[in-house]
Amino acid sequence: MYIKLLSISFLLLATATAGATEDKAKKLDDFVESYTENREFNGSVLISYEGNVLLEKGYGYANMEWEIPNSVDTKFRIASTTKPFTAALVLKLVEEGKIKLSDSIGEYLPDYRSDTGGKVSIHQLLNHTSGIPNVFSHPEFRNIEANNPYGLDDFISKFCSGDLQFEPGTQFRYSNAGYTILGKIVEQVSELSYQQALQKYIFAPLKMHNSGDSYAEAVVPKLAEGYERTLAGFKPAKNIDMTVTHAAGSIYSTVRDLYQFSKALHLGGLLSEELKQKTFSVSPHRNYGYGWLITDLPEENFGKKLTQIHHPGMMPGFNGDVVRIIEDDITIIIQNNTGGAPLRAMTEGILNIIYNKPVTFAQIGIEDRLYSTLRQNGLEAAINAYMQFQKLDRGFSERGLNSFGYQLMEVGNKEAAIAFFQINSDEHPNSSNAYDSLGEAYLANKEFKKALVAYEKALLLDEDNRNAAEAIVKIKKSL
Repeated sequence: MYIKLLSISFLLLATATAGATEDKAKKLDDFVESYTENREFNGSVLISYEGNVLLEKGYGYANMEWEIPNSVDTKFRIASTTKPFTAALVLKLVEEGKIKLSDSIGEYLPDYRSDTGGKVSIHQLLNHTSGIPNVFSHPEFRNIEANNPYGLDDFISKFCSGDLQFEPGTQFRYSNAGYTILGKIVEQVSELSYQQALQKYIFAPLKMHNSGDSYAEAVVPKLAEGYERTLAGFKPAKNIDMTVTHAAGSIYSTVRDLYQFSKALHLGGLLSEELKQKTFSVSPHRNYGYGWLITDLPEENFGKKLTQIHHPGMMPGFNGDVVRIIEDDITIIIQNNTGGAPLRAMTEGILNIIYNKPVTFAQIGIEDRLYSTLRQNGLEAAINAYMQFQKLDRGFSERGLNSFGYQLMEVGNKEAAIAFFQINSDEHPNSSNAYDSLGEAYLANKEFKKALVAYEKALLLDEDNRNAAEAIVKIKKSL
């Protein structure tokens, strides 16, 4: 009788646990769906808790023109989430004795400029303390984004070899250039291409059959198209040649494959315990290890202190994140092909659901509310509505307000764009960028004298503002 009652108790407990898990999975699905319905998320998600997958699903469309839905097998460009893979490749070669973390760039790339190549170590490249400027800061970078005419060696020479911004090891400064250099070092010491090295050391051993490097010229089945959200709907994202991103951001993958990588890295099977510890050891200057951000989540958020290890990625048309909560073996993988999913809000909401905390589902954003007011009641009403948001401390940041102005320009409402750019310059009178954007809107509206005043103010605030300087020359010639 005792054994029988015990069996019934276990059965009831298992049933209750299964029911609770199903309820949690349903709530997670409804939560993510709310962002899809709000046009803030379009992609695929995988969520696991204590080794059990709670949610694995695609939302929206991989190709909007043909209405091809996203699925768990859809491949996404993961952008900077490539960096953990590059870091893992380097560490696999460290295990083989082919790379030393303390060695300098010059030890492996003798053609790299000697004055800086001899000062920067592999360790400093991995944790972004090298001082090498980011490629995006190069004044010519925008001109080669879509059509890169450079091979890897030429690209490194031109865009990854700038003067050091600080003495290596003394500061943190995120640098795609550093990871592009690491990719070249991987190729040099392994005698493999970056794509081949990924296949040999990571993709094949972990059975990541739906992952690859976009740097290789090939048609990729089931690869999602990238889109950008506008006030008027979605549009195709601008092209970016993946040779530009290389080992800093060129991988494509699926949520399932990314889950395999996360498990192998954290639970064993990819790196030795010693190198795993190095991977997740932060530098003194920032909460960044080797290819990963390591963040402590406050105890008041979820009832106990948690450690979040993750690396987001973003590029035109795509953004996503791979998140691991160490204490409770939680994995959250979000991949989006409309470029601007609110990853932080989604991750926090997902954790709230897992830890049985209150959660807020997606709500209509301020941009959509203001644009709706603008269309229905006019510009003055939209400005008044924004001022009310400001009073409630719910207004835009400088960057957000600037972005909203450009969205208004994109839908052809130049008058409204000028008004909101003006608000931004009033609120941030020391921002060269705010006045630069105001000048651009006036110029688009053919108000040349007002554009000139705005551009001159922008140049006064930042003498290195090339866009403002060039615009001033053109306007003065036309007046």
